[in-house]
Amino acid sequence: MQCYTELTAPTAVTHSLTLPFLSHDSNNLVIAKGSLLQIFGTKAIPVEVDNALRQDSPSNTTPSLAFESRRGDDDHLESSLLAEGIHRADRGNNTKLVLVAEYPLAGTVCGLAAVNIQGSKSGGHGLLVALQTAKTCLVQWNPDTHTIIDTSVHFYENEDGSSFDLPLSEYETVLQADPGSRCAAMKFGLRSLAILPFKQASADIEMDDWDVDLDGPRPAKEAPPEASDKATTNGVIKETPYTESFVLRFPQLDPKLLFPEHFAFLYEYREPTFGILSSTQQEAYFLSRKDHMSYKVFTLDLHQRASTTILAVDNLPDDVHRVIPLPAPVGGALLVGDNELIHIDQSGRANGVGVNPFAKICTAFPLADQSSLHLQLEHCVIEQLAPESAELLMVLNTGKMAIISFKIDGRTVTGVSVRIISQECGGNIIPSRISCISKVDKQALFIGSTTSDSLVVGWTRKHSQSARRKSRLVDPSLEYELDDLDIEDEDDDDDLYGDSTSPSSVGNQNGTNGPVKDGDLIFRVQDTLPSIAPIRDISPGRAAFFPNSEEKRNSEGVVSPLQLACAVGRGNAGSIAILNKNIQPNVIGRFEFPEARGIWTMSVQKPIPKALQAEKEISAAIGSDYGAAAEFDRFMIVAKVDLDGYETSDVYAVTAAGFEALTGTEFDPAAGFTVEAGAMGKHKRVIQVLKSEVRCYDGGKRTAS
Repeated sequence: MQCYTELTAPTAVTHSLTLPFLSHDSNNLVIAKGSLLQIFGTKAIPVEVDNALRQDSPSNTTPSLAFESRRGDDDHLESSLLAEGIHRADRGNNTKLVLVAEYPLAGTVCGLAAVNIQGSKSGGHGLLVALQTAKTCLVQWNPDTHTIIDTSVHFYENEDGSSFDLPLSEYETVLQADPGSRCAAMKFGLRSLAILPFKQASADIEMDDWDVDLDGPRPAKEAPPEASDKATTNGVIKETPYTESFVLRFPQLDPKLLFPEHFAFLYEYREPTFGILSSTQQEAYFLSRKDHMSYKVFTLDLHQRASTTILAVDNLPDDVHRVIPLPAPVGGALLVGDNELIHIDQSGRANGVGVNPFAKICTAFPLADQSSLHLQLEHCVIEQLAPESAELLMVLNTGKMAIISFKIDGRTVTGVSVRIISQECGGNIIPSRISCISKVDKQALFIGSTTSDSLVVGWTRKHSQSARRKSRLVDPSLEYELDDLDIEDEDDDDDLYGDSTSPSSVGNQNGTNGPVKDGDLIFRVQDTLPSIAPIRDISPGRAAFFPNSEEKRNSEGVVSPLQLACAVGRGNAGSIAILNKNIQPNVIGRFEFPEARGIWTMSVQKPIPKALQAEKEISAAIGSDYGAAAEFDRFMIVAKVDLDGYETSDVYAVTAAGFEALTGTEFDPAAGFTVEAGAMGKHKRVIQVLKSEVRCYDGGKRTAS
């Protein structure tokens, strides 16, 4: 690490996870960018405000400056929309990401998992972070210090003998957590599985639904381990949320698990239960035999450190490589191959579908035929759209999106089908391959990528006008004259459900506006995390200006003379990125201020004039703020040293015309040299730090009282 200097932090997103991390009722997105861990919150912004801000952002500024300018115009724009009678509650919202904290790590992240641990400081879940060298770290949020803290670190690199004789890139480390937070497991090396059990509250293991006739006698409660659940720090014994971990060899679970491919914990089981994809054939000999993969389900006894095989399905296609557990109402697991998708339920019944012509050639496993789709499932990513639905979103290697649907008869899956999301419904908004996908809201997904920008994508479902009108008939036993009823829907419903004739229903990213069928899902981008990965080539250069232009004169001494031009991205996400060592401001004017030694600008809330009290009450009732221009003052404090060495501090009001020196206020210029200044208390107080004292001012009072 000491051999190089990092010019820019990683931007390629490799892993993502949604969990209540900051508190028990929060919804946080945790993403890993190689060796960088970031924690985000979410914020809902009205669609009209977001769209207007995108249109008003200047295209000739750098992204950071454009972002700052949008922030400044946000309040003014919202107030103008409210003046036109547009209400937030009647329009949809866009989900935006808000960065809470980020931490560089001493290693490359290869897995994230969430567990509900006892005694969490924040009340939220714990976060498991797996690193390439068979290390797992359990962290939680500390609300007192507003940072993450390490609960424990577990390392297993010496548990498997010669597991790491080959380069680390030759081994795949997979981290999975039980849905009931009873344990977590990490596959590392060639054939090793590390199990980390977690303590369960007594209320969680009472098994109130235990049926003696069906389930037999209740199992006896076993005594907890004596010392495995405690840690000693500086002679003080502390309770830990986990018990002693242990390592199992896959052949100990089943002698035929010689070459494990992937595993995942399953839903709806009393004990921790996981499914494993494996083969008895080494990868070099795959071509000599078809259908050599097997899927086996094991239930794990954490106290006895033993397992029991409860399900086995053999003769699966040799290209299946991933297990995706599915909660109710579907249940079971979805096995993902390069040419097919196979669902296996809790009883071992299999239903599959082939999505290209190679499926018939490569396997004899019975599959439904959808070869006309010509899909390539390598590197695809799948996520459930809603817990109550039987639909999954699949993003392919090219960025194309598809919906996986299950035909369910009672609680039995009888079929699997795939349909492509059309361009008119936003099927082309993802430009390149993605690496991970996570739910961030009820109708929003975070889509991370290592080859393009990461996106927050939201969706709505198209409903026909006739379907909504029929739902308004109150009593079918009474006779109504339909022509006399007011059954016209409001325009706001069209914004929520989409309209086949409205370009806004498709989104600005679609490019074309075609017909949208009833029931179709309509996708659009709601937020973006920029990325410059991967960098294909790089070249230094100088910033270009027109000769003798005012822009060139203003930028002298401010803009870095050298820049790096990088060819970044992959496929449709390819672009040119300009990297600078420092922030490159868009200079709009220059003036001489030789005596200034420090400048602090701030926006301070002032008391509400009586004339605006009614406007504020109306804005509060509809969930908005009144105009920012009437609510905030903008000040600038300047620390000066004159030619005689006399130190003073002056305050200015920042206006559209420039700077206006304020007089007749409680601010004392002769108090001395300002070391630091800022706003506190929800922007209602100005704090001035001098060399010998700290002063607090009411930001709204312009005259001395």
